[in-house]
Amino acid sequence: MKLHQLRYLCEIARQGLSFSGAAAALHTSQPGISKQIRLLEEELGVDLFIRNGNRILEMTEPARRIVSIANLVFRELEDIKAVASEFRDGSTGRFNLAATFTFARYILPDTLRSFVARHPRVEVNLLQGSPTEVSRLASSGMADIALTTRPAEDFPDLLFLEYRKLPRVLVTPAGHPLLREKRITLKAISRHPLITLDIGSHGQLQMRDLFARSGLEPNIVFAGVDVDVIKAFVEAGLGIAVLPQLAFEPRRDSKLRALDVGHLFEAHVGCLTIRKNHYLRGYAFDFVEMLAPDIDRRAVEKALATARA
Repeated sequence: MKLHQLRYLCEIARQGLSFSGAAAALHTSQPGISKQIRLLEEELGVDLFIRNGNRILEMTEPARRIVSIANLVFRELEDIKAVASEFRDGSTGRFNLAATFTFARYILPDTLRSFVARHPRVEVNLLQGSPTEVSRLASSGMADIALTTRPAEDFPDLLFLEYRKLPRVLVTPAGHPLLREKRITLKAISRHPLITLDIGSHGQLQMRDLFARSGLEPNIVFAGVDVDVIKAFVEAGLGIAVLPQLAFEPRRDSKLRALDVGHLFEAHVGCLTIRKNHYLRGYAFDFVEMLAPDIDRRAVEKALATARA
């Protein structure tokens, strides 16, 4: 069994069972990949694909399990390379950072400005998505660190380090009827079209559960991940939205109003998310300390060691 055979198999799975797609992604030939897969099947003594003539229908169960294990192996190999690179030249490298749109837009700029100034030779690759999507990026090894609120989906291989609270406000257009309310209630909110943030997040599930426990049904007309798009929709009169308070900027959002709803909704919890068995370069720890000064390298390493135990 050779590593390149396993790499071919993993890439075929990643490309939706397309041998030609895997060949293009790996800059090799399709006949070469087909030959290596046949050799791998012969050595293992199992079929890796269910075929109909020359057509691939699906992966077999052994193949799916092998791909899962092989992906772990390749992540460990990348960590080995990272360790060597750390000692060879710790001032250069690539830092893959995943973040939800809210974190990327409202929290990261100041931290990244300081980080780039300290590590000018480190290439930062920023990936964005919903809480579930950026957590998957960290889980898969595509991101070194993810910044997110807790996703609804469970990720047992990830460490979620809570580092800040994000209080929420109700954002409405100027002149909205709710602005005349002395104290906002869930019942009052349920009477109006509602736009929610971070579809599939733990916070959104909490919101739905809160309405349900009160015997109310929120009139959700749209759910998205980009807070600026949601604010634009609110401004256009499509609904109201419960957003992190830091996303409301009075000067920029002059046509919107923000109402305190801290008595109704718990604050979002911002998390630094790291795969438990991932090797972090020194500059990644510097980034963590810049973002969350109360969490230093020793605290992260201790949390990771505890999570692995």
